Amino acid sequence: MPLFKKHDPNVSFWKWFSKKEKEYYLNFETHNEQYMAEISEKLKGIDPNLTFEIGTIKGGEKREFIVSADGLADSFEAVENLWEAAPSLLNWTIIKFRPRMNSDDIKISMGNVDLSYEDVYFIPEHRGHYVDLEVYIQDYRADDNHYSFAYFILLDSLIGEFDAVTKIGDTRINPLSEEVRGRAKKFVELTAVIDELHS
Repeated sequence: MPLFKKHDPNVSFWKWFSKKEKEYYLNFETHNEQYMAEISEKLKGIDPNLTFEIGTIKGGEKREFIVSADGLADSFEAVENLWEAAPSLLNWTIIKFRPRMNSDDIKISMGNVDLSYEDVYFIPEHRGHYVDLEVYIQDYRADDNHYSFAYFILLDSLIGEFDAVTKIGDTRINPLSEEVRGRAKKFVELTAVIDELHS
């Protein structure tokens, strides 16, 4: 009886990408929209929640190809499987999940909202392997979703996508007052709080 091997979409993606990788490496900035659409279509065929980011070339170094579940825990396994299937590529470093940015401050602009690390404070409450957060944002308005969207992007940039999903429990966002500023932690201190959960 003949053996029929199950099609592995992860292997198929990397075979396709390997044929295009030099073109993408050299020309990504000039064909950004076209290449983003091509890669996104292939990834959505594996898991509809998969997304990605491509880094810039710095001094002739490799580009980073970051595979992300867009913060959705249900698709973490898809990220892991795609990353594990990745071959060694001359021009690329394949990274699973959006990593920490290792920057003292990042600003996110969405609509009329500009949010940076300095605008965010928090009070943690430990709950087993998780930490719940009371988050306080400068000039926060509950009727403007741009604040919460910008906050969660900042969260990923600070502690990385994996920890943002697997270590943060419940989050409640509130306006920042001077009284709270005096007793809450600065947003950049969250990294140490999360790292303590690993120890």
